[in-house]
Amino acid sequence: MQIYETKIKLEFDKITNRIKHHTYSELGEAKCNEIDFFTEASVLEKELDKVVEIKDILNIKGDMPLDGLKDIRNSINKMKIEGYFISPLEFLHILEFLRISRKISRLIVEAGAEGRYDLIQDLTKNLFYDKILEHNIEITIDENGEVKDSASSNLNKIRRQINTQSERLRKTLTSILKRVSEKEYVQEDIVTQRDGRFVIPVKVENKRNVPGIIHSSSATGSTVFIEPTEIINLNNEITELHFEEKREIEKILRELAKQLTEHIDELRTNIDILSEIDFVQAKARYAIETISDKPIIKGGELKLINAFHPVLLQTHKRNEVVPLNLSIGEKYNTLVISGPNAGGKTVVLKTVGLSQLMLQSGILIPAKPESEFKLFRKIFISIGDEQSLENDLSTFSSHLKSIKEIIDHADDESLILIDEIASGTDPVLGSALSASLLKNFSDKNAFTIVTTHNSELKEFAYNTEKIENASLEFEVETLSPNFNFVTGIPGQSFTFEIAKKYKFPESILNESYKHLDENESRLEDLLKDLNETKQNYSALKNKFDIENSRLTGLSNLYEQKIQEFSKNERELKYKAKLEADKIIKDANKLIEKTIKEIREDKLTPREIKKELQKEAAKLVEMEDIKEEIVISDEEININDVVRIKGSSSTGEVIEISNGIVSINMNGLMIKSKIADLERISKKEFKKEFSTESMVEVNEGKIERSLDLRGKYAYEISLDLEKFIHDSNKNGLKEVSIVHGKGTGKLREEVQKQLKRNPYAKSFRLGNWNEGDSGVTIVEL
Repeated sequence: MQIYETKIKLEFDKITNRIKHHTYSELGEAKCNEIDFFTEASVLEKELDKVVEIKDILNIKGDMPLDGLKDIRNSINKMKIEGYFISPLEFLHILEFLRISRKISRLIVEAGAEGRYDLIQDLTKNLFYDKILEHNIEITIDENGEVKDSASSNLNKIRRQINTQSERLRKTLTSILKRVSEKEYVQEDIVTQRDGRFVIPVKVENKRNVPGIIHSSSATGSTVFIEPTEIINLNNEITELHFEEKREIEKILRELAKQLTEHIDELRTNIDILSEIDFVQAKARYAIETISDKPIIKGGELKLINAFHPVLLQTHKRNEVVPLNLSIGEKYNTLVISGPNAGGKTVVLKTVGLSQLMLQSGILIPAKPESEFKLFRKIFISIGDEQSLENDLSTFSSHLKSIKEIIDHADDESLILIDEIASGTDPVLGSALSASLLKNFSDKNAFTIVTTHNSELKEFAYNTEKIENASLEFEVETLSPNFNFVTGIPGQSFTFEIAKKYKFPESILNESYKHLDENESRLEDLLKDLNETKQNYSALKNKFDIENSRLTGLSNLYEQKIQEFSKNERELKYKAKLEADKIIKDANKLIEKTIKEIREDKLTPREIKKELQKEAAKLVEMEDIKEEIVISDEEININDVVRIKGSSSTGEVIEISNGIVSINMNGLMIKSKIADLERISKKEFKKEFSTESMVEVNEGKIERSLDLRGKYAYEISLDLEKFIHDSNKNGLKEVSIVHGKGTGKLREEVQKQLKRNPYAKSFRLGNWNEGDSGVTIVEL
């Protein structure tokens, strides 16, 4: 009951309604209406892990094949009655139910082929499906929910007879209608039906001129509907054939129902499994939509990292919502949040309460997975205007009644959230009562978060062990909130500043200052200075972090280039050794050949000398090509090739300024003094990188999305690798790859390459507002 009231106050139904939006059937919706509140860690972990597994399957395989799933419980309940049969449309629903069971079973088996998704595999291992049963329904019922002519030979025969007799009846009626129309006996030249019998409309004054049975008359009485005598037997035959058709259809449906009744227990099991699958996949799709994760579940601390208010995510873009970072439980178990109105204090309470409620309901939360949660058996909340006209209670009285319930039932397994504690009464007395309440809750070791405007309570929190102040930042210059949560600092009220913003007369404001207690005035000034100092510090720290991140990236790239240089140096030495071995081998062959020719007297000494000089010249020519010719006594200019003295590092001169030379060494910009360089020949130097590839700060447009639509899977490798590398170099944290939905082959190739890419930390399919399954979002 207590959790039910908490759900109402926190508008938990807005979460469940959004999850319902992602279900495929009434079975899944019913599960959303019966969400459990888990208090045992092992049970909750299992429930959350099921959602994590389905979420991963959805990201890899796409939507679950649940479209068309129906609640067939009523149908199979009716089949339990002996001799009872259900309608053809109900059989059609059962057919689709069996198909979905088979598809889900196959999907989970394929997805878990690598030993993954143990929980979902265990859930679906008993899914029943029978292709023979599917086939029997398919050959009996058509897609419109009608029994097929081919369902039995007798039914086929009956329907052919109905068609034959109907055609005879039509021709006879046409003849009769033509005859009586010529005599102007009929009201209209049409054939209609009454009570399943074919009739013609005859003017009432001519009813005796048309022999037959009168079935009815028009509302005005001017027309009677007569079944002509000539067609009575034909009508009787057709009616009898329809009765035979009905009996044959019932016989066919009973036989089909008999086949199904043999599997009622399996079908009931399938209903339980598919309703759970529908429910869990709806929670998983909600998690993908809100970028939610499973946090760490521990025993002692509540630690929210980048937690978003889940309801705000349904009405605002994610970048418009400021995430909450809050910790409670390690050094203090009570937080007192203060600050001006509309600063976001109530949103903090609701974010904490909803996140906790969602988690313990088996729903992933929109917060970083590094967040830590403690499980509570009770969640108490007192929030908003609870004035009760029915019970003649004021807002304050109702507030106290709610707090009395908390006092009576709170313990060390309780989370307590109170908005504007003990407000609505004398500030001094309310402050005293609030302090006592907070001490009581803290001594019980309950986790308590309250909001207040009371200055005495700020001081009490500062001086009391296990109770801490907190606030939300307020921009001093603009007098508007930025919703950043701060622990350890009470919030400033900004009463006079906001009044001045709305152009209150200076005389009133000056008079107001006179009524302030000296300590109160000093406290407000101190809080103002503290907030200004902190905001300046945060801005400087943010600037430092950005610059530090950039320098770290450049440093890492520099180290990478150094490693490349070392690798290239080893490769060059290895190649030189191979070439030297080849030269020696060629020289040995030449010597052996010469000796052989001397022995055989094939060449004269003069010819031998000439041949040796010719071959030696070739070897010397090869050595000249490899040798770097140092030209150190010439002036160094732009575009010259230089080497750092005492090393093998070479590069091209890009710029010379004040005796400092900028050199492009294999894509890395190096600066050196002219005195430390020597100019060398360009014969050996190979320019592999242009100046455009040098490491420098990117001042151009940074692309956050790569569109691969229209390409084949084998064509995307280089584009994708370059895009991810450049995005990481530019410091991007998240990018998107647009591959379209199509057959899914391009999406599978993109995700296969992302798994191998060292810069891709994780990836997922886009939400409905990001491009759905046609886009893969990559976290770098």
